[in-house]
Amino acid sequence: MTETNNGIDAAAVIAAYFAEQTVQARAEAEKANAALAEAEQAAAGFAERQELPPAVGAMKQGWEMASWFTDRSSRIASDAISGKASREQYDQAKAEREAVLVWLEVNGYEVPGPFR
Repeated sequence: MTETNNGIDAAAVIAAYFAEQTVQARAEAEKANAALAEAEQAAAGFAERQELPPAVGAMKQGWEMASWFTDRSSRIASDAISGKASREQYDQAKAEREAVLVWLEVNGYEVPGPFR
């Protein structure tokens, strides 16, 4: 049942709220789908050619990869200190980071000093 207050249909106003929420959620989903497609394309390109996607902005190819593995290793180190991760998990993350940095250099990608 629709009730009005001063000629305003509150149910219609509430329906407009949900319509706006739906439009916003749909826009976020479309953006997420585009990011997913881009990530899948980059993963497929790497699997096929063992090449990283083009760099973004002022970064060079490989910098994002070096940064991500360094951040990941640091997070796991912090988790190991607080007891949320084991020493073995930290050692594995550290070894993976080093392997990625070596792979980047061997394959001609620049590894910036802060990541060494």
